[in-house]
Amino acid sequence: MPRFCASLFFELVANTSTFLDETALDTVVRVFPLTLLVILPAAPLTAQTSDLRGIVVDSASGDRIPFATVTVSELNRGGATNINGFYLFTGVPSGAYDVTAGSVGYHRTTKRVIVREGEASVLNFELVPQPVEFSEVVVTERSRRELSEINTSVHVLDVKDIKVIPIALQPDVFRAIQVLPGIVSTSDVNTHFYVRGGAGDQNLILLDGMKVYNPFHAFGIFSSFDADVIKTTEVYTGAFPPGYGGRLSSVVNMITRDGNRKEFGGRADINLVSSKLQLEGPVSNDLRFLVSGRTSTFTQTLDRVLRKNTPLSFYDAFLKVTGEDMEDHSRYGFTGFFSGDRLKTRSLQSPDYTWKNHAIGFTGGGLVEERLFVDVVAFENSFEAFRDPKQSSATPASTSIRETGIRANATQYLDSKDLFFFGFEFTFPNLSYSLINNVGTPITLATSYVDFWTWVRYQATVGSLQIDGGLHIDVGSVFQRSAGLEVLEPRLNASYLFTPTWRAKLSYGRFSQHVVTVNNEDDVIAVFDAWISVPEEIGAERADHYVAGVEGNILPQLSVSIQSYYKYYSSLVAYNRDKIEPNDPDYIRGTGQASGFEFLLRYGIPWCDLYGTYTLGWTTVTNGSLTYPPRFDRRHSVNLLSVFHVAEKVDATFRWEFGSGFPYTQSIGYYDRLSLDDPVSDPLIDENGTPFVRLGDKNAARLPSYHRLDMSLTYRFDLGGIRGNAGLHIVNVYDRRNIFYFDRMTGELVHQLPFFPSFNLTVEY
Repeated sequence: MPRFCASLFFELVANTSTFLDETALDTVVRVFPLTLLVILPAAPLTAQTSDLRGIVVDSASGDRIPFATVTVSELNRGGATNINGFYLFTGVPSGAYDVTAGSVGYHRTTKRVIVREGEASVLNFELVPQPVEFSEVVVTERSRRELSEINTSVHVLDVKDIKVIPIALQPDVFRAIQVLPGIVSTSDVNTHFYVRGGAGDQNLILLDGMKVYNPFHAFGIFSSFDADVIKTTEVYTGAFPPGYGGRLSSVVNMITRDGNRKEFGGRADINLVSSKLQLEGPVSNDLRFLVSGRTSTFTQTLDRVLRKNTPLSFYDAFLKVTGEDMEDHSRYGFTGFFSGDRLKTRSLQSPDYTWKNHAIGFTGGGLVEERLFVDVVAFENSFEAFRDPKQSSATPASTSIRETGIRANATQYLDSKDLFFFGFEFTFPNLSYSLINNVGTPITLATSYVDFWTWVRYQATVGSLQIDGGLHIDVGSVFQRSAGLEVLEPRLNASYLFTPTWRAKLSYGRFSQHVVTVNNEDDVIAVFDAWISVPEEIGAERADHYVAGVEGNILPQLSVSIQSYYKYYSSLVAYNRDKIEPNDPDYIRGTGQASGFEFLLRYGIPWCDLYGTYTLGWTTVTNGSLTYPPRFDRRHSVNLLSVFHVAEKVDATFRWEFGSGFPYTQSIGYYDRLSLDDPVSDPLIDENGTPFVRLGDKNAARLPSYHRLDMSLTYRFDLGGIRGNAGLHIVNVYDRRNIFYFDRMTGELVHQLPFFPSFNLTVEY
């Protein structure tokens, strides 16, 4: 494993040396040996007794099932498969055992295995999918799965969870996660989200281990990810464990499907905004593929959504090739993700925009020693955006970020039944932001550096107490930014099972971030986001998370979770509101804090599923002498979701959402501002000036409360091998007029989505 990582790493350095400066390359050469010093001692070779291991897969497709539960009844031991569907029990005495595997949406399967002393026994499972109507199993299994998690703030969604949410245009993973407690969006028409008072650029988005910097289509109407290629989504809303870093607020970790290992298949989908084609199947016994492409079709739909003419076209594509060896549980593959958007108007007075995104990665994983499981991904991603002002008042601008890196994560299974995790991530970001300011001066902000993180993490069980703690270490800042002990980011999660079905949990974590987006935080919709490095004089953004909670089952069909959180931002990048002179800094260091309470309830019976969340939150940001709530601060949030299985092949879904008003800055007056362009040829006495709005205290007022009811009716059919579903969806059933924004110059009041019906048709074979 060390030789493999080293060779792969230096190959990446060779390929990226053309755009790294000497300082960055010197940092790589100095830092990488330290990585091995940290990791190699952490991978002891353990003398083996008797182990039981295997993988859990879907019987229909051959896809590995992450987070499946595996139990050995005679030993009263249980565990969960990892992201790769792999499980391992150490120190199993010789003998015969009944082993059971199960997961949400699958029939439980029990097998008999004989374990011999000194040998590793392999027991693989193929789970048969079960109909979604068995909701009481779905609820109790999901509650047990998240109950067994040590982390306080983690949610796991599969493709069924994503598709059950009523949709405005098409199924979307980012719209689905907005039903979770602590997550809000500021409008109906975009999927940008904010987690527990954190800004939108503080969310780490991962696709098969690759970072994606711009995960949205234009205007953020929906994400760039096709919901049908996503197998599992992990959402950490706070205090996430070592192994995740570089962002302050949350992690959305999406694991994609591998494609069908047993037979060829296809899927076609059409709705009111796009059409899609997906193909998958085996290439050989050990190799399979999945390819999916989506493109805009009926752009007139977007005109109604955005309330103006929007000549927008978009596409996204996904390709994955996966190989595996069932004997030694290893796997390898290639993943490619591509998306693009173009907004081209006929009017010369409106600027044109272009956005492009891609990420490619090579993955490998498996047992490199008897009890050491390793995952590696080498990746390259990029994001580009351009603004062509044409004859408008806007200025030309472009932004890009390109990043190449390698990430390795290992799990050591110990004799004590504990788990030891360790790993590292090397990346080489290159950021550029070019614009022409209002006086015609070209400005370019460009940086390239080495980002290096390493981590160690230990997970132990002592009676009813579970502890998961470790360090996430920002080694790159030691060499590139002369940082001190602040590079050590401790993380700790603990849970105590005080009754058979109830747990108390505590979490703490420290986090840092080196890149931010440049935009106006008061924009209703962010059209042009540019990523820049945090100015050196400010230092990295930093935050501390504190979370406490209790969760469990009141009834077998009823689970409850209650959590409280507090986040302190000791360093934030803030605009310098007091800038007067050209030499004054554009940004200064700010601070902030967020706190709140979250309540989550699940209930299920054979004909109905119920899911409800409530969040009470406060967020403030301090910029110099000014303290104010940011635009995404929402005091009360309620989400109620119900799924009724009205017939064997028919489901009806309802979602009701309520939110108290977001803060905004009031207009308190208007005046004509003199431009003073040329007082000689244009005497002041003849100048009328330009109308200008005088604003009150920042975000001192609140918009009216927001609420909306959505519904979906889905029919599943099977016509001689041709399967599919047809759906009718209605957004804003009772046509609530929720305020979107108020145009300060025209006085126009713009509302969010009205009563809006749509449909989709999916056919697969």
